[in-house]
Parts: sequence; C-alpha cells; structure tokens
Amino acid sequence: MKITVFAIFLILLLPCNQLCAKENLDLVKGNYYYAHLAFYDAIPYYERVAVSGGNIQVFSRLGDCYRLTGNMENAAKWYKNAIDTGRYTDIVLLRYGQMLMGLAQYEEAAKWLMKYQKNHLNDRRVANLIAGCWSAPEILKKPVKGNVVLLEFNTDHSEFAPTMWNGNLVFSADTAVNLNKKRNKWTGNSYYNIYAMPCDGSGNCDGDYIPLGTSKNVNIRWHDGPCTFNAGGDTMYFTRTRYNDKFYNRGSIANKDSIVVLETMIATEFDEATLKFNKVSPFVFNSTRYSVAHPTISPNGSMLIFSSTMLGSGPDIYMCFKNKIGKWLRPQKLDSTINTEGDEVFPFFADDSTLFFASDGHEGLGGLDIYVSHWDKVTHTFTHPTNVGAPINSSYDDISMALFSDGTGGYFSSNRPAEKKSDNIYFYKKE
Repeated sequence: MKITVFAIFLILLLPCNQLCAKENLDLVKGNYYYAHLAFYDAIPYYERVAVSGGNIQVFSRLGDCYRLTGNMENAAKWYKNAIDTGRYTDIVLLRYGQMLMGLAQYEEAAKWLMKYQKNHLNDRRVANLIAGCWSAPEILKKPVKGNVVLLEFNTDHSEFAPTMWNGNLVFSADTAVNLNKKRNKWTGNSYYNIYAMPCDGSGNCDGDYIPLGTSKNVNIRWHDGPCTFNAGGDTMYFTRTRYNDKFYNRGSIANKDSIVVLETMIATEFDEATLKFNKVSPFVFNSTRYSVAHPTISPNGSMLIFSSTMLGSGPDIYMCFKNKIGKWLRPQKLDSTINTEGDEVFPFFADDSTLFFASDGHEGLGGLDIYVSHWDKVTHTFTHPTNVGAPINSSYDDISMALFSDGTGGYFSSNRPAEKKSDNIYFYKKE
C-alpha cells in the first residue's frame, strides 16, 4: 500500500516538476534577453511565466518590454498587474501613469501620478505630467490649427525623424528595403537606415526609398539616423550606434551600465551624381561612456544642438558653438527651462533662433510632445518652451518637427493610431 501510494505521488509530482522546470527556464531566458536589452525577444518568455502565476518583477518587466517596443495598451495592462500585487515600486506607478496618459485616460493617470508624487515632491516632471492630465482634455477640445495628412509611403514598420534636403524628404526607417540589414533585438525589426524621397512643398512624395550612402560609410549594419544637414546640403550630421567592426568581436558597444551608446557622425564629400557621402568622421565630443545623438545645426552653421546623456542623466538637450577657426567648443547642457527630469530628444532648428524639440517632462498631452523655444541673443538663453498643441501633438509620442523655411508647413512623426502601424511621418499644413 505504501509503495502504491508513493508511486501515485511520483506520477502526480512528475508533471509539476516538468512544469516548474519549464517555467524556470522561461524565466531565465526572459531575464537574459531583458538584461541584454532584447525586449522584443524577452516578451514571449515572460508572458508564459506571467500566465502561470508570475510575480511583481515579471509583471513590471513585461510592462517595460511592451513600453519600450511601443505597445502602450499591453504595457499599461502589465504595470497594473504589478500594482495589484501590492508590492510595486514607485517607478511602476510613474510608468503606469504615463501609459494611461498615452491612452488619453487622464483622470485615472492623475490618480496614480499623484501617488508617485507623494514620495517625489521635488520631481518637476511629475508635477508637469499631473498638470497635463488636467489641461489636456480642454486642449484637445479646441479647434485644430492646420491640417495633418498621413503620407502614403509609410509602412507597418517605423518611419520617423523627417528633415528636408535638396528637394527631398529625408528620414530614418527600419523597413526591409535592405535585406542584409541585421535585426534589432530591442524591437524585433531591422536596424534603421537613412533614406531620401522626392517631395514638394505640399507634401506630395513620389518615388522609391533612396538610401543615402553605402554599407561602407552611411547605412551600415547597425542603426543610422536621424540626421540633419548644413545650409549648403553638402554635410550631413547623423546618429549612429557605436559599434566594433573587428571580425571576432563585431557588434554594438555598451557602456559600463550595459546601455548601448549612440554617437554623432559627420558625412562630407557629397557626390551629387550618386547621392552619396564619401567621407564619414566622428564628432569630436563622442564618447564610449555616454550617447551624443539627434543632432541639428543652425542654418548659419554656428550652433549644434543634440540630445545626450553626457552628465549621467537624461537624455537632455546640449548646445555647442563653433569658433572663428571652425572648431566646435565644448558642449553645454541647457538649463531647466528646457531640460527636465524626463527625456528631451529630437531637436530641430527651424531658423537661427527657433528650436523645436520633443519632451515627456513638460506639461503636455501624454507621451512625447513637441515644443518650441526661441534663442535670445541678448541673454544667451532659450525662452520657456511652448507646447505646439493639436493636431501636431496627441496623447501618443509625437516627435521630430521639421518646418519649411517660410513656416507654412512641414513634417513630423508620431506613433498615434493610423492606417499604418508603428511610427509614421505626417505632413502638416498651417492654416
């Protein structure tokens, strides 16, 4: 009898052991991919663990994975599951509130952001987010200023960071134009390339994606873009993943905190016949310790502004000036008028004094919003930024404003719901 009972016990225990072993293996794999910033790859493993029980870490990391791959609905779902355990961290409260803002659930978002604020009274970002929860519904009710059109060439992949150059719209994309491009494990898509497409002043774009450069200089195996051009159009400043091209150690490079570093590159010696830049060199203030990305240069060529984690925070907006002999002076971080505890990214000079940039730390509609500020040549400071409002901004991520020189219209990118998935490029016509 004892032997029979023991045998039955073993039979019942075996499936449990197999299940537990499978769950542990899924957790190990999920944690591995998460630690290596392969958020897209981590999702199915964490999902299986979460369905069979899960815990606060699995739920919150699933929220992170979906947030960082652009799925706000699922991010909010798993952050809420983490909160429901009762053992959540403050950062989960903040992320959950941000996702709810992105979904335009402003009243519910304010509730969770205020809980976060109780332990972070000096965080100006969260105060701005809460203020945005109260002001956004009224802003969205106001009549729209201008018309916004989704450009037809967008795909279900990401097209973003538009700028204008020699009669072309130039942008970054992870579409499968280059089949030899490696896959980015963060998003599951290809790495970004820089493309051009002929477009007129009315947002009419026609033709194929034209890659700028070759795999040997621009549009290499890793991320290239966004970019900006000098006034003459013969020099391009662009963002690139820092990488090692040695045969036995080929790949992107991370800093001591395991964060992949971005750098700014300068492409010159432009060939009009081939639309290729034949020389690429690094920006003098690149580093292996922090990112220097999203550059924009003023039309007069005297100011370069970019987004960086130079001082260990951010990304924040930095500015440097060119001296009389053509050398870039050491960058300076812009003050708290522009930078917040949140992210400040994708700056764009519309003229020598008008700066557009995206931020999730100023009062806005949710996600990243586009703001405009003006350089005061007397005080050498930027004015308090103004939210450009709807229809350019929405509750989703809205970035990379690029206006025509006459201010009548331009382009921007957004991941708002549309006929095409992911980030898309829109044409904006001012009324």
